[in-house]
Amino acid sequence: MFSVAFLLRGPAGPLVAQLGGSVLLPCSAETPLPLEELEVEWRRTDSKALVHLFQEGESRPESQSDAYRDRAHFFTEREIAKGNYSLLLRNVTTDDAGTYSCGVYRNEETGEIAVEIKIGE
Repeated sequence: MFSVAFLLRGPAGPLVAQLGGSVLLPCSAETPLPLEELEVEWRRTDSKALVHLFQEGESRPESQSDAYRDRAHFFTEREIAKGNYSLLLRNVTTDDAGTYSCGVYRNEETGEIAVEIKIGE
């Protein structure tokens, strides 16, 4: 059986964040997916650190890497039901510069995009 991955949308280029500020990492699906079948995973691509996880219908902040605890949140839980898996990262530090992946999984279907953060002057 062949499974088609669903299409995710992200930013056209790198995002520029200011130190101490907040940055929204966009990630959305064309079609909303049932929450109970959905897993959304934000990770750093260089270290594989878990930035945030949505699983079994709810956010799992306890599974976040310490560097992102209390700083990385889904835009809103209500938005996840609409297919918006964007991540809000607060209190940006120089260590936040890099590439992040937004992986969305549902049964055998997967979608993934990369989002790059650069630190502004």
